[in-house]
Amino acid sequence: MPFQLLSAEPSDIPDIVAVHQASWVNDPIIGRLMPDVEPKVKYDYDVDYYENKFETKAWTGTVMHKVVETETGKLVAFAKWKYPYILTPEEQAEKDKLDLGRNYPPGTNEKLYEQFFGRLDALRKKYLDEESDYFLHLLIVLPPYQRKGLGTMLIREGLAAADRDNARTYIEASPMGLGLYKKFGWKEIDDIVIDMRPHGGTGMASEKCLMREPGAGSA
Repeated sequence: MPFQLLSAEPSDIPDIVAVHQASWVNDPIIGRLMPDVEPKVKYDYDVDYYENKFETKAWTGTVMHKVVETETGKLVAFAKWKYPYILTPEEQAEKDKLDLGRNYPPGTNEKLYEQFFGRLDALRKKYLDEESDYFLHLLIVLPPYQRKGLGTMLIREGLAAADRDNARTYIEASPMGLGLYKKFGWKEIDDIVIDMRPHGGTGMASEKCLMREPGAGSA
């Protein structure tokens, strides 16, 4: 079935949230962040998250693309990029007002949330230059549509812009996506390792941090 790559719009948020939730439910880390949150509360939380990303995209470099079935228009995959951006002092002051920390709905595993995102934040501060680097923040494909080249479509769109700017591209990858990202030239630079046993999981779970130099890869 043919697919189209398009810019995502605020009207897509309900479909984006549906893809987001369906794709993360079995992830060993993300799937345990909100184990006891009521479904309606979690849905509203995720809707608020994406509404905020669209509303503040001018201050955060956010660019979102979607893949839809050509025949039905169904949204089956999306990517959230952060392109390089530089703010004026006035814009930075407005952005800082929004950075008030994370608010958790009741039922969130707050210890895991702080451990995981605290590590992510530290690594981003260490490796990511928001004024010059591209950042593929989210790449999500509905499980029935995986291995159909949709992730590749979304990756190439952002990398084309990065290569035009001769810019590096940062990403955080689960083990499932690691092979695809390496084909595009990303190299491992660090990792996140969490013992999931205190959080109801089994053993260790990990994600890799990777950086791609401009023009790298052949996928």
